[in-house]
Amino acid sequence: MARFPYYEKNVGALGRLIAQAAVDSDLLARLKKDPLSYLTDIGLPEQTTQLIRFEVVEKRNNPKAVAIPYRLNAEKLHQADTTYLSGLSNMFASN
Repeated sequence: MARFPYYEKNVGALGRLIAQAAVDSDLLARLKKDPLSYLTDIGLPEQTTQLIRFEVVEKRNNPKAVAIPYRLNAEKLHQADTTYLSGLSNMFASN
């Protein structure tokens, strides 16, 4: 996910670049070595490419990572609603 300013028109190209790098280890290595050239090529705003030092960070330690919902349903938790709790536990179950 991009954590820097970009144009809406760059979204598709950024997504493709990130997706391709995720499955192509050679591209990932090149992107890590010189992210600026790839980001310039896809048309990122000059103020972004000139003012920000880019670093590619990958986290593959936990490929099954999940996000906990921002707010759990307190009433269903308090009532020990088995359907609700089962759904939550399935989010963390190993397949």
